[in-house]
Amino acid sequence: MKEYDYYTVEEVWQALESNTDEVLTKAAILATKFVRISGLAVEAEEVFNEALVRILDGTRHLPKDIPLTIAIGNVIRSICNGMAEQNQEKIFKHSESIDEHEEIGTVPTDEDNDSAHARWEFLISTFSQDDDATRFLAAIQEGQDKLEIVRSVFAGDETAYWTTRRRIVRNGQKHLKEAG
Repeated sequence: MKEYDYYTVEEVWQALESNTDEVLTKAAILATKFVRISGLAVEAEEVFNEALVRILDGTRHLPKDIPLTIAIGNVIRSICNGMAEQNQEKIFKHSESIDEHEEIGTVPTDEDNDSAHARWEFLISTFSQDDDATRFLAAIQEGQDKLEIVRSVFAGDETAYWTTRRRIVRNGQKHLKEAG
């Protein structure tokens, strides 16, 4: 079995800085292609950014003997495949027979709305001491999209956006599970 020699995070930074336009443009094109092929309902930019975050935080490694664009493309493809698999699992896990419903159109009940409201309030209270998370959640509640949140909450710092988003998702899920 072949042993790969991997780029360090510092080497990836250096490679990106020296080839930024060419490598990143081609990788962005690959992101668009893989998102379209996977049939995902996400922006290619989000998948592209997630790939870069994973590479630069050291959770994904790039082999040195594969061209940088292709290596980044492989990470993007892996993310798209993972998201597509998760979506399929969610679809099958939450699918129901149409026979179980008396009416075609199902209107959310007050109980559903109360449950969602309670979860939202729980998130707000859980992160009340975290200024970034509180501002992030407030922006979501106002209906801001990702780009607006990056600009208004994080002064253009997309890494801070992703870090805060992950913290809310991970800690929020953990706290919601503990609360029952």
